[in-house]
Amino acid sequence: MRDKQAFVFNPRMGRLIVMCFGGLCTWSLVNAQSLMDVYQKAMQNDTQYNAARRTMEAGLEKSIQGRAGLLPTVNVVGAKNHQMGDASFSEAPFVHRDVRNWNWSTQVTQPIIRFGNLAAYAQGNAQTRQAQAQFVQAEQDLMVRVAQAYFDVQVAQESVQVARAQVQAIGEQLNLAERTFDVGTGTITDVHEAKAKHALAKAQSVTADNDLVTKQAELERITGDAVVLPAMRLTQGLPAMTGGVEQWLTAAVLGNPQIHIQQAALDVAHQEVNKSYAAHAPTLDFVANKGSNYNSGSLSSPADLSTRVNSFQRGIQLNIPLFAGGATQSKVRESLALEEKAREDLLGAQRQANSSVRQAYAGVVNGQAQVQALEIAVESGRNAVESNKIGFNIGTRINPDVLNAEQQLYSAMRDLSKARAEAAMQGLKLKAATGTLQPDDLQALEKSLEAVQKSEKPEPPVKPIQAPVAPPIDSMNSKTLEQVTPPDSSTGLEKKEEKDHERPRQQQLDSASETTSRQSDEQSPCAGGCELADDAAERHPPHSAE
Repeated sequence: MRDKQAFVFNPRMGRLIVMCFGGLCTWSLVNAQSLMDVYQKAMQNDTQYNAARRTMEAGLEKSIQGRAGLLPTVNVVGAKNHQMGDASFSEAPFVHRDVRNWNWSTQVTQPIIRFGNLAAYAQGNAQTRQAQAQFVQAEQDLMVRVAQAYFDVQVAQESVQVARAQVQAIGEQLNLAERTFDVGTGTITDVHEAKAKHALAKAQSVTADNDLVTKQAELERITGDAVVLPAMRLTQGLPAMTGGVEQWLTAAVLGNPQIHIQQAALDVAHQEVNKSYAAHAPTLDFVANKGSNYNSGSLSSPADLSTRVNSFQRGIQLNIPLFAGGATQSKVRESLALEEKAREDLLGAQRQANSSVRQAYAGVVNGQAQVQALEIAVESGRNAVESNKIGFNIGTRINPDVLNAEQQLYSAMRDLSKARAEAAMQGLKLKAATGTLQPDDLQALEKSLEAVQKSEKPEPPVKPIQAPVAPPIDSMNSKTLEQVTPPDSSTGLEKKEEKDHERPRQQQLDSASETTSRQSDEQSPCAGGCELADDAAERHPPHSAE
């Protein structure tokens, strides 16, 4: 009875286990971030973007500060004093005196003629425009940086998968070379060649892993915390190019944020020149003053007479500057030099925008052509790998040919992934150069992404081929005999030495040959002819003397 109770299933505990297991399975999916999710998180946590937003908020106050110079100013001043002391009048004894007084005044000043204040108001408006343009550039830059970091991680993830698949494929080829060498149909050179390729593939895999860590760290720097990106791949349909390069250049002149920033900076510098010249001009203000004062007496007078006065004053105040020690002229020369600097900066920004548009436009056009060429290269590379493996199986290709074909295929696959991401990024940079990049562009680009299933492997659809089996002697022509049977050369001598060295393992070789024969019966396309090949190989060993 106790044993039966020990195996009773608790439904509540079962539901709890299912919930925990389901939560663990969906944890990665819940924390996985899409391109727009990463962008939204970057808008909240990116320090560079937040600093630009605060700079814009501060720049908006410049316009208000400049306008204040045209409006009246009101000042209220008040004071209250209490004086105590001993005083003697006409050689009389000292008398203690206690005097109290207070006063206040209100002054209103309205500028009438102040050319410097007018220039300061125009300068404040220019500084506000400059701050707004800087924030627009920060928005464009954030979208580009987020997309660049996102695609860098995606490309790095795909590069890791390709590198691991390459290691696995070359490892299978290495095992194949070792088996063929054990049964006597391969050479030690093939084994060494496969080992070298396999070690190189492992090194490339380590490099890909390190690059992925670096790209993830860059993305984490932008978003503020670690994010889990699902494996995504750009589809073949890249954004189409509309309009010619001249149309994009015209749009850049009108909408490039950096050009707007430098135009506003030139306006600021020009108004600074006006302010410097205005220091020579007279100023005219309207001034009104109203005040009141009270005095209970005086320490120096024996009469304790209190006084109270209310006053009101208004008029026009004129100020004419005559000489300031040469500071005004020096300020004028300084502002003129800074204005020329701002003009040169504007010209440089225009040229930079022109160059950026041309480079991005060429990157999009050439990137699309490169993607098409690499797609053909990948497809042809898969066919080349399959053909070389079949040729190696029948004896018309050697193992280095297969290894080189595989290496070229995986290199083309990595280049294709990078080319697609780079072409998409050039399209975003082209819009950013014209100031027309919007979050909708990121959303449209996200729709061109497709998820990569975990079961998918970026490997060519080629089944692993078993060790090649020698064809029947009776059915071989002279050309086939020359390819299968090694001639009496340095290679033949090398094989004879290898045979003498491997005689103690003859039983293992026979076992490997039988295993290879059974595998060939299951997978080799030669069907029943492989049995004849096995018999022929037994009757005529490859290392037998001629």
